[in-house]
Amino acid sequence: MRVHEIDAPEVGADPHGPTAPDMEPFTVADDGTVTVTAVLVPHGPVFPSYAYRFDTPYGSVVFSGDTSASDNLVRLARGADILVHEVIDLDFYADSGLDDALLDHLRVSHTDVTEVGPLAERAGVGTLVLSHLVPADPAKVGKGSWARRARSGFGGRVVVGEDLLSLPLRTAR
Repeated sequence: MRVHEIDAPEVGADPHGPTAPDMEPFTVADDGTVTVTAVLVPHGPVFPSYAYRFDTPYGSVVFSGDTSASDNLVRLARGADILVHEVIDLDFYADSGLDDALLDHLRVSHTDVTEVGPLAERAGVGTLVLSHLVPADPAKVGKGSWARRARSGFGGRVVVGEDLLSLPLRTAR
């Protein structure tokens, strides 16, 4: 494996803002079988932060990375078979008494579970997989709650991710 750094594209992005201005996906790698494209996504003060799309002969998968809801991600995920997207339950943290400054940080850095379904619908993906669940403890927020809230505004299939989950790509739709 050869590792290389990805340079942020020249779209006016800056560590001090805007960290993810509107942009088109750009190619990161292409070996003739799999093409990897990416976009910048907003992750609070973290820069750069990317989402990635893998197009294969069997279909396409998009990984959001940590991000708040993003038009760049919608652009990248358009028509993908699977979108793997991180989610947070901001209501849980607001009800837990988290202070406003920390709630604001979480809001600009992550996507609330109520926003991810409409985002996936706008992108036209077949399957939405929820990952990097925050909070991760199923005693605090159960799988049913994650799925029900993410499904609102989304007509495709919703899967609540868990460790070692695997989904066949060819049957994603």
